[in-house]
Amino acid sequence: MLKLIKLEENPNVLIVNRINNYEDPKEIYIPIINKQTFKLNDYVFKNTYFGNFISSISGTISGSKKILFKNNYISALKITNDFKENIKVKTRKKEINNIEELKITLKKYFLNDIYAKLDINKIKNLVITSVDEEIYSLNEFIILTNYYNEILETIERLLNILGLKKGVLAIKNTNVSSIKNVKSILGTYPKIELNLLPDKYLISNKIFLSKFLNLDIENTVYLSSQDIYNIYLSCFKGKNIDEKIITISGDAIEKSLIINTKLGVWGKELVKKFIKIIDNDYEIFINGYLNGVKVQKLEDIIITPDIDTIIINKKSKELATTCINCGACLKICPVDINVQKCFLKQLSHKKCIGCGLCNYVCPAKLPLKETVKREENES
Repeated sequence: MLKLIKLEENPNVLIVNRINNYEDPKEIYIPIINKQTFKLNDYVFKNTYFGNFISSISGTISGSKKILFKNNYISALKITNDFKENIKVKTRKKEINNIEELKITLKKYFLNDIYAKLDINKIKNLVITSVDEEIYSLNEFIILTNYYNEILETIERLLNILGLKKGVLAIKNTNVSSIKNVKSILGTYPKIELNLLPDKYLISNKIFLSKFLNLDIENTVYLSSQDIYNIYLSCFKGKNIDEKIITISGDAIEKSLIINTKLGVWGKELVKKFIKIIDNDYEIFINGYLNGVKVQKLEDIIITPDIDTIIINKKSKELATTCINCGACLKICPVDINVQKCFLKQLSHKKCIGCGLCNYVCPAKLPLKETVKREENES
């Protein structure tokens, strides 16, 4: 049985629902994945690609540092901004008439995640979800609210390219401003159907969403508002994606903000520029409190395309202890796993979807998900 969960959110986390722009960082950092040779003081044009990563500014290579990227520490080039925005070669938009041309263009702009979502044998349905998976994150909401014209235009064009008669735009029923904006022009896009979703955790998970919408998950493409906006910019406008909207949130800061920042910005610099930390005994999570990764310090974070949220929370005063048999993890598990049994016997479970709810509700602060969601399925 699958069940949606209504989460109790921290009332002390206040999010300002507008976009703050950060267009002029002093420097950025580019992760170096492939073996390439670079020299100090080499000039870098804006929109130069280093492997899959793009320079969002123009300037000179002035050093390097170790950064955390996908749970590993790697080297990154430091580029000092000359604030000239020099571009060597301007990109040009190209008319896209079919899915193969679309996929080629996605590859060109290194939008590999979107490419993978479209790479299925037979596409029968297209679903766009404007739902943030994590609490205390408003990226999807704010993108649709601000760019609803571009989002609807792109969905309509995608439906034509894919040869589909209808597509679904799914929005939480509590996102009043997004719903109002979309409805104001929806009549000009007859192929797009608006579907309002309950304000519950996991509704954006494609397993749960496909059941809610009564769609075949295997033949349905699920894209986010961010995906659609990136397609609009790259495939239909011929622009490189060198910025990212992220949410910086948590109860250890004065207020949570949504920031449109250049890619490659140092996390410490971004927080210093926009955020006031009110409790110095804090812990940091990338990409959410429920499913994110805990990092040791802001100095480790560089804004890359895979980062959506930075959470800065007050550190829990309660240390992990033994299980107190409260049953909270059993009651909340959306796929009805006996989480307590798995944890006590150190067993993983193949049904676990890694939603993080067990960790979220555990009063003993035990690492339940880390046990149940291990790679090897022992139970």
